[in-house]
Amino acid sequence: MKYCITLLALCIAPMVCSQSYGEFKVHENGLIYSPAAVGKLKHIVDSLNLKFKVCDFSKRFQSMPQAHGYYVTLDGSRCKEALADMKAGMAPETLRQKYATETFAQLPLHEYRYTNYEKKSMIGWQMLDLNSNDQHDLEFELADFQSQFKEPLAQKWVYSYEVSDYDKSEHLAAIYFTSTPTAVSLPANYSRAIQYALCMIDTTQTVMLAERDSYELFNRKHTKAFDKFWSYLEKKYNRVKPRPYDYELAYTLDQLNDDETPDTTAAIAYDSMEKVDYVAVDTTAVDFTLVDTTAVDTAVAVYPYESHKPSRLYLRLQRMSKEERQQLIDKNEANFRYNQAQDSIWESQLAERVQTLYATDKKFSSLLHSAYEEAKTHSQSNDNLERVIAWTIGPREALEMKRRRRVVGGCSMDQRPRIHAQEIAVLAAETTHWEIFLRSHLDIMNDRFDRVSDGSYAYAGRKTYIRELEVLDINLIDLVLGITLRIDQASQHHYFGSIGRMGRALAESQDRENIEKTILEAITASDLDVYNRQLFYYLYLNYVYNLPELAQQEVAGARLNAVLASLPFTAKGYVRRE
Repeated sequence: MKYCITLLALCIAPMVCSQSYGEFKVHENGLIYSPAAVGKLKHIVDSLNLKFKVCDFSKRFQSMPQAHGYYVTLDGSRCKEALADMKAGMAPETLRQKYATETFAQLPLHEYRYTNYEKKSMIGWQMLDLNSNDQHDLEFELADFQSQFKEPLAQKWVYSYEVSDYDKSEHLAAIYFTSTPTAVSLPANYSRAIQYALCMIDTTQTVMLAERDSYELFNRKHTKAFDKFWSYLEKKYNRVKPRPYDYELAYTLDQLNDDETPDTTAAIAYDSMEKVDYVAVDTTAVDFTLVDTTAVDTAVAVYPYESHKPSRLYLRLQRMSKEERQQLIDKNEANFRYNQAQDSIWESQLAERVQTLYATDKKFSSLLHSAYEEAKTHSQSNDNLERVIAWTIGPREALEMKRRRRVVGGCSMDQRPRIHAQEIAVLAAETTHWEIFLRSHLDIMNDRFDRVSDGSYAYAGRKTYIRELEVLDINLIDLVLGITLRIDQASQHHYFGSIGRMGRALAESQDRENIEKTILEAITASDLDVYNRQLFYYLYLNYVYNLPELAQQEVAGARLNAVLASLPFTAKGYVRRE
C-alpha cells in the first residue's frame, strides 16, 4: 500500500506544485514566455518568413502509397481452408459468402514503412473506417513479406495466419488489393504548406541530444558535489520547518468508510443490461474456460480478493468517532496548505537569493561550479541544479543540460515531461535557439511525451498554447497544414502533428473562421490523396468537438455534414453530443 501511495504522490506532486500558475507560469503578456523572449522569437520568425519567400516552390511532395482493398478476418478451424482459397485467388465476395468472415470491409488503404525498435524494417497497410471510427492494420517484417509475396499487389491477397501458443486457436487476417498501392504528387498549395513547415521546423535538429548522451536518473552515488552545494544553499537560505502531513490519511479514511458502509446493492437483481458495469479484462492473462461468465464477476475471477492486515493508521481511525476523524482530516489538510504556501514563498525568492549568493559568497560559487562540473562528468542532473545554472553560470549551459536529460512520466497525471519541455522552450527562446524552441513548444501542444501509462482522464489539465505561436506572426494555417499532411519518404526528423491534439489547439485559435474554411477545402479537395483527406476529416471532427459552445459545434458540424456525400469515402460526420 505504501508503494501505491508513494507512486500516486509522485504523479500528483508536479501538478500540485504548479497550481499557483495553472499548468505553467503566465507572464504579464498573458503568455508562458516573457515579453523579452517573445520579442527575440518574433525577430527570428520575421527572418524565416523572408527566407521562405525565396524557396523553390516547384518541388512536389509525394503522398503515402495508396490503393483500395478488402480487409478480412476469420477465426476458428476453417482458417487453413480459407487460406488455401486465398492462395488460389478466390474473389473477396465469394470468400465472404463461403466462410461468413468475422470482419469484411471494403475501404481505401495506405502503405507505410518504418524501422522498429529492434532495427528491423517493417511494412504495413492501414484502412480507416470513418463510419465506425475504427481502423484495420496488417503488418510484416519487410524481409518476410518479400519472401512470401510478389509485387505488384493488384488482384492479390496478402495474409497473416497465426496459431496461438496459448490455446492453439487459429486466426487469419488478410487484405485483397483491388489495385497496387501508388504514391501521387501533392497539389502545389499543399506542397507549399509542407515547405513552410520545413522552413520553420529544422529537420536536422531534435529537442533531445543523442540518446547515448542522455543524463541518467538522478543518482546520489555521483552527486556528492551537488549534495554539498544544495545543503549549503539551504543553510544560507533556510526553509520554514514544514508541519506534519500524512499522505495516506485520506486514502485510508476512504477505505475505512467503504468498509463501514453497508452494501445495499448486493440483493438487487439486474433487470436490464444497462445496469451492468463492464470491466476491461486482459484476455491474454485469463483462461476463460475456467470462468463461468454468466455467474461470476470477471473482475473477481481475474483479480481474486486477498485479505490484507489493516495498517496502524486504519486501526487508529477505526477507534475514533466521526467527529474526531473529521478534525484529523481538517488539520492534515490545513498543514498541507500551510506547507504549500511556505514552499511557494521560498520558491518565489529563490532566484534572487541564488544570484545574490553567487555574486557575493565565494564558497557558494565554488560549490556550484563543482556541482556543475560533476554533473557534466557523470551525466547526472536534476531540475534544481539546472535552474540554478540558468540563473548564474548561464542559460545556454542549462539548456544543454536539460537537452541531455530525458524525463519519462510515471503516470498519466505526471506533468514532469511537460514541465521539462516548457523549461527547454523557455531557455531556447531566451538564447534564440529557434529550432529547439519550436520543436519543444510543438511537443507541448501535441502532448508528445513518454509516460509509463497515459490515461485520457489527465488530458483536460494540459493546454495547447496555440496563442503563443499566433503572437509570433507565424503563418499558423500553413504550419498546421504542413504538419498534418502525411508524405512518403519523409526525413527522419520530419515533424508530424497529432491529429487529436491539433484539433483541440485550433479550437482555441483566434482565427477559427479561416481554419474551418481551410480544413473543409482540404477534405473536399479532389486533387488531394484520399488518406490525407481522411486525416483532415478527423482533424475537423476534433476541432468541432473542442469548440467551447454547443451552438458553435452545431454550426461547424453542419458544414462538415453538408460535404459528406461528395467524399470518396463513407463517413458518419458530426453527431451532436448529448
